[in-house]
Amino acid sequence: MGAARGDVAGAGGAAAPPGRTPWGVVTAILGLPAPAACAFPLMTAVRVLLP
Repeated sequence: MGAARGDVAGAGGAAAPPGRTPWGVVTAILGLPAPAACAFPLMTAVRVLLP
């Protein structure tokens, strides 16, 4: 059974809409450094801004 045009999941279940990157690919490439890269500046800003 084929996927209809405009179906986000499609036949494979992982296809993204045209022009968008599936977040699973981004997380697979970045892995653990992604949360660390977001958390470190946040913790630094909190430490600097709060007394």
